[in-house]
Amino acid sequence: MKIKYFLILTIFIGLNSYSQNFTGMKFCLDPGHGSPHGSTCEPETKRFEAYVNHIVMPYLKQFLRNDGATVISTRADYDSLGPCMTLSEREAVANNNNVDFFHAIHHNAFNGTANYSLVLFEQLNGDACPNGNPQWPNQADSMAFIMAAELYAGIYTTTGYGRGDFCFLGYNLGVLNDLNMPGVLSEGSFFDNIPEATRLANLDYLRTEAEAQYLSYLKYFKKPLPATGSLVGIVNNRATGQPVSGVTVKLTTLNKSYTVDMLGNGFYRFDSLAPGTYPVTVISNIDTVETNVVVQAGKINKQNLTSGSADAPTQMKLLSVTGGDGSLNITWGQPTGVVDSVQIFINTTGEIPSGAPYITVPANSNSYSVTGLDAGKGYYVGLKGKNTTGVSAVTSKIYGAYTSAIGEAVLIVDGFNRYGGSGSWQLPYHNFASFYGSALNSFGRRFSTVSNQAITSSAQIKPYKFIFWFLGDESTADETFSDTEQGFVKDYLKAGGNFFVTGAEVAWDLDSKGSASDKAFFNQYLKASYVADNPTPNTPSASGLSGTIFNGIPQFAFGNTYPEDYPDVINPLNGSVAAMQYNASQKAAVTFDGTFPDGTNPSKLVYIAFPVETIGNVTTRNLIIQRIMDFFTGATSVDDGTISLPLAFSMSVYPNPFNPSANLSVNLIKEGVYRISIYDILGREVGLINDAFMQKGAHKFNIEMGGHPSGTYFVHIFGEGVNEVQKIMLIK
Repeated sequence: MKIKYFLILTIFIGLNSYSQNFTGMKFCLDPGHGSPHGSTCEPETKRFEAYVNHIVMPYLKQFLRNDGATVISTRADYDSLGPCMTLSEREAVANNNNVDFFHAIHHNAFNGTANYSLVLFEQLNGDACPNGNPQWPNQADSMAFIMAAELYAGIYTTTGYGRGDFCFLGYNLGVLNDLNMPGVLSEGSFFDNIPEATRLANLDYLRTEAEAQYLSYLKYFKKPLPATGSLVGIVNNRATGQPVSGVTVKLTTLNKSYTVDMLGNGFYRFDSLAPGTYPVTVISNIDTVETNVVVQAGKINKQNLTSGSADAPTQMKLLSVTGGDGSLNITWGQPTGVVDSVQIFINTTGEIPSGAPYITVPANSNSYSVTGLDAGKGYYVGLKGKNTTGVSAVTSKIYGAYTSAIGEAVLIVDGFNRYGGSGSWQLPYHNFASFYGSALNSFGRRFSTVSNQAITSSAQIKPYKFIFWFLGDESTADETFSDTEQGFVKDYLKAGGNFFVTGAEVAWDLDSKGSASDKAFFNQYLKASYVADNPTPNTPSASGLSGTIFNGIPQFAFGNTYPEDYPDVINPLNGSVAAMQYNASQKAAVTFDGTFPDGTNPSKLVYIAFPVETIGNVTTRNLIIQRIMDFFTGATSVDDGTISLPLAFSMSVYPNPFNPSANLSVNLIKEGVYRISIYDILGREVGLINDAFMQKGAHKFNIEMGGHPSGTYFVHIFGEGVNEVQKIMLIK
């Protein structure tokens, strides 16, 4: 975000030079938080808030300096990634400079569900709540009430509260408790509230917040207010009521115009307007709307406007991608607004698509089948909507499938819907399904992907022998497993399915904070109990436990794809066994092999209490996924590194596609004579791997095809009731 800072400097040019209200006065401003890479002083989830705080602060500094004040800041302007400072060091800046007032600037967060303005002052104790016993009576508490009201009046929050810190928090704020002068801590708004987050990304909105704080200083110190006012507001679509993008707002008599940004907040702003009535025109791509607004001096004048703008489509919601023989079947939800066509992007890497779409189809249905693809390969899909205005600003999530109709498929369920704010992942799209799909593809396993929001009945998932359900750091705000989803998972496990679930907040959501039914589901069907919200020490790493399916996997790091600072610590329960550990005493995963409550068939479960997609080492990530599939299909690692006898026949080739050699793994449940051959696409035998007696258990062979041309081949194994074929692809 530093690339934007030069814009901010230029914006200050043209600020009003007000009367010197604050000549001889000194203020200390403290931009809260800071998230330098590699530091432990701030969690990664505070990075966006730190950025916002470090923009509001220099705006307010400039307002006050233009009015004659001496302003000292605890940290450099715009430097949210600079060195961290302790709370006592921040206070010391104010105390050592003998300032008249201290102000710490923050932005709150609460699961994306709140958005009010809060200003806190220090209390001596909580004997008279909510606002009694202030440390600086009629000073800090008075400023808190004034500033909370000004913030609410100037920006788009739901209300404004002045509060004593001890009554509100149960303790005193560290950044206020050793000051030699009155001070407050402002929480201007909630950075994890999605509508507000889009506004906080607009620099003029941050300037408006700073102006509201500046007006608070004038009122608190009983200084004259400016002779001019500012005009701000949100332009909403007249039909949908949603903020528009890209329209132009004009003050026609002053020849001033403002172009609304493309972030989806609809915000506009005009500075330093003399009092009076102004004609305002909103110009969109399809219409012009005129109205009059009244501007009063000494205040932020809020006036929402409307437009008939036909915006570009919102983000497409990809629901599922399933595979056929050389084909993909894609379904999506209808986005809001006008959509003329749907752009379909396809690649084999799982990366976020760029460039031209693979194909553009009419938006007259919610599904499409892409044919003519190479068979036996993993493909990944992203979508954008298109109309005469433009295309979706961001892509959909990225889902994938294996283009084959042969073999038992893994259903990958994307349950990770949390982003922005206090979540670890900040973007409204991700490609994490491809991390699991690519691993499965590497050893020739079919897979399809579906959004958890597309699952409406148990019947949709029961046909799949294997399910991978990933949840990232989905938490209580969006639910890891809703009551309905818990019912689907129960039905699946009762019927004999193989279920793998991974996520950082599942135990926190269900067992620590959940209802009685949440706890019962977690304990009885995920076979674990919640221990802690993060391991001690909180080091994002884990390793496999000896004698389990992850035997021999050395310590590896996670939290690389996106930060994961609060993985759950869990213990095995109700027959499960621990399979991974964070450290010698705290467990990270459990497995279970048996019958679930009220079940009719044995099932298998693997539950990993951190997001596997955040493992940065691809080899380790793929090995973990292969071990899970070995467990599900009957081959399980044990202490000495050998493989126990399988419960069912299985065959896999890795890598696939390959050049020029690959590894063939075969697990036999019966000893006998087996013939393993390779055939080309015309049915001709082109290689013989084995034609002899084989013991039951695990066997590995090398497939070497350096002397054969690129193409599709088949591995065929026959004997003792086994007659199976595996498609392989040689690519040179």
